[in-house]
Amino acid sequence: MSASAALQAWAARGLDLEALARQWVVQEELAVPTDRLPLAVAPYDHVEVAEAIATLLEGRLTMGARVRAFEDAWAAEVGAAHCVMVNSGSSALLVMLSALVATGRLSPGDEVLVPAVGWSTSLFSVAQAGLTPVLVDVDADSLCLEGAHDRPVLALHLLGQPSRATGPLVIEDACGAHGARVGDRPVGSLGVAAAFSFFFSHHLTTGEGGAVTMQDRDLADACRSVRAHGWTRERSDRAWMEQAYGEIDPRFLFVTPGFNLRPTEVAGAFGVHQVGRLQGYVARRNQNHREWCAAVADLGLPLRVFPELPGTTHAGFAFPMLLDADAPLDRAELCRRLEARGVQTRPISGSNLARQPAFEAVPRARVEGALPVADAVHSRGIFVGQSHAFDQRHLDLLLDALKAALLR
Repeated sequence: MSASAALQAWAARGLDLEALARQWVVQEELAVPTDRLPLAVAPYDHVEVAEAIATLLEGRLTMGARVRAFEDAWAAEVGAAHCVMVNSGSSALLVMLSALVATGRLSPGDEVLVPAVGWSTSLFSVAQAGLTPVLVDVDADSLCLEGAHDRPVLALHLLGQPSRATGPLVIEDACGAHGARVGDRPVGSLGVAAAFSFFFSHHLTTGEGGAVTMQDRDLADACRSVRAHGWTRERSDRAWMEQAYGEIDPRFLFVTPGFNLRPTEVAGAFGVHQVGRLQGYVARRNQNHREWCAAVADLGLPLRVFPELPGTTHAGFAFPMLLDADAPLDRAELCRRLEARGVQTRPISGSNLARQPAFEAVPRARVEGALPVADAVHSRGIFVGQSHAFDQRHLDLLLDALKAALLR
């Protein structure tokens, strides 16, 4: 039963869950504040709540029809043949990389170039899949890996700016770049596979949640096994494998090392109502990013912004800025002053991952070359929130806070 059909079926039985949720969802709690600039706002409404209630009433909590519907919708959205939903973006990275090893596209120990500016599990997952992460510096204008490389690359699309890196194998970390594009091609269809996150603060949300997209059926099957214990359920070649290993009870037939990283059906219930909103969300975020870059640059403050690059579509996940090296205050003080005026801040992702204490504990990880851009980001980079729900009032809050902080 499709998501919309499920709500219609409950209404036919005398329980209009959508009307019920519309009545009881606390709009004040979901409202977008206009007196401050938060990192994120609740990107869902009563219809997701209604679908989640339907899921609970129907008694199906583990992944089922709604998860499959979300997988189909997300694959179509990014132009991929297959999508495998999991319980987080970090899990998506781990499943994707492990499946690449399981299918022989990568071999244990292979080096994968990883941007030094990225999220922690972007780095960790490479090592956890048995591969060798090699940190390299990022481009000063995109803060992503760029250019041609001689080894597989983890093309991390940082904060909505798509990476244009190429190599013998391109693996996408699109966890914060839903709807970004290189030319006419959306992220999620640029490489052999891509990982997405649907955490609360991202463009679309399933609460927690993630997904892997790909064109290749064998890779999709491997992801399905890695996602769920290594067994054969949900694989397209399940019948063949059950026949090949006929001496084993097919209900518990394990064909590759795996984990339990499955999503809940409630996550799928949220997701099926979110996908159709993406293009409108990204259009607004992209417009915001362009306007914010121009407005902040016009202030002439000792910091730089990162405009959308030619030939790309910025998805506007967050709004990064970099203090000048000779700015009259350091990052900590800038953040303190912005926070005092209601502008929430964060460092730019994990900043220079080579300088994080955990780096020393990551098996086989090493640094290749100098990391001047990553070091600058580590010391002087911040981001503030961005959302399809933000308007001129939020830009004015940011501009006023920046002027108050840097023009004293």
